[in-house]
Formats: sequence, structure tokens, C-alpha cells
Amino acid sequence: MRVLELGKRKKLGNFNMENASDRWMAFLAEPEKLITMPKFDISIYPNLMKAVDLLDRSNFTMAQQIAYDNHLFAVADINQSRMESFDQGYDEGLEKGLAKGLQLSIAIYKELQSGILSVEEIALKYSITVSEVEHLAKEFE
Repeated sequence: MRVLELGKRKKLGNFNMENASDRWMAFLAEPEKLITMPKFDISIYPNLMKAVDLLDRSNFTMAQQIAYDNHLFAVADINQSRMESFDQGYDEGLEKGLAKGLQLSIAIYKELQSGILSVEEIALKYSITVSEVEHLAKEFE
């Protein structure tokens, strides 16, 4: 996966069309140049040519434009649903994690208070590190 700032990359404008990454960056940063580029220049890159043809919506019939718009709406709906599901799952996970962490902290606090087990034994019992037990002990003081 690559992350790029299109604004900065567009200012540079030095795309090497021999390099696959640069071709796609040029497509993302300056699609208008690729649309106006003669077809024979990009015909050797079939996927790029398909992408350029999709950008040029003037090639679409009315039915294709409607279908394409419907497809974009469906993709947007799916993405929105995924984001909402992610947010909901994140919130639920955070809530459960906090509750579990609080319960664990209370149990460790009780162990520390009793003085029966050593810090190392408490760490082993609750599957956490000794430094975490020591940190909780300091917090409880």
C-alpha cells in the first residue's frame, strides 16, 4: 500500500510513464492529462486505458451513466454501512475492554491488599507483566 499527497505530487509533475506506480499516481493526480493523451500512448497499459475510459463519462450512453451512478450510490451505501458498523464495533469493544480492565484492576488490587501473593505471582496469575502489577500498585497507593 502506498500513501501519497496528490497536491504535492501534482506540483512535482515528473511522472515516469514507464514506472507502474508513477502511471497510477499520474492517473490520480492529473487525470485530465491522461484523458487528453492520445490513445496509442496508453494503449499498451490496458488497465490504465480502462480507467481513463471510465473517467471520460462522455463516452457513456444514458443507460450506462445511470447504471454507473447507481453503482456509485451502492458503493457509497456499503462504505457508509461499513463505517457505521466499524464505529459501533469499536465503541462496544472499547466499553467491554474498559469494563474488563476495571474488573482486572480491582482483582489485582484485592490481591495486593491481601499481601498473600508476591508481585511476580500476581503477574503470573493474571497473565500480565510484573511492571504492570507494579504500576497498578503505585496507582493504588
